[in-house]
Amino acid sequence: MQGTTTARIAAAAGVSEPTLYTYFENRQDMLLAALDVLFDRAEDTITLAPGGDAVERLRNIGQRHTGETGARRFGFVSPLFEFIIAPHETGLRERARDRGRAVVDLLQTLFEQGKVEGRIRPDIDSRRAAWRVMAFFWFEDISSLQDMAEVVSEGISTEFFDEFLEQIVVPQS
Repeated sequence: MQGTTTARIAAAAGVSEPTLYTYFENRQDMLLAALDVLFDRAEDTITLAPGGDAVERLRNIGQRHTGETGARRFGFVSPLFEFIIAPHETGLRERARDRGRAVVDLLQTLFEQGKVEGRIRPDIDSRRAAWRVMAFFWFEDISSLQDMAEVVSEGISTEFFDEFLEQIVVPQS
């Protein structure tokens, strides 16, 4: 990421530059580790989502993302998109792609769990459904980057997500 010096990284971490080099070989390794922290948080949001069943967990995941995006606390969006547009030789773009696919894998597992529970329609393609959740995340993320707060504050993104869930859920009798 342009302008990200080891001095800035050390200051943000509250350590000296020499201390950084105790743990990392170079600046690129530091950035890769930062990227991993971002995706670890995203994966934790999915794996640790509260709820009794997969559909409730999906709702909670969506609500958490919306809440974090609306409050601008996530600290995820700007760095993530900087990693995605990083020059190819840094390895950041590829790591972001691979970690993004791992998030999709976790979501796919959640959809499969919902089918086993009888809460998600058996004809739903779990992989495609997982990608639709990622599309929801990106919708909120891009809106946040563009200062389009109304997407969250007016409930546009929540409506988008709720309509998706209504399409895939087995109706309760």
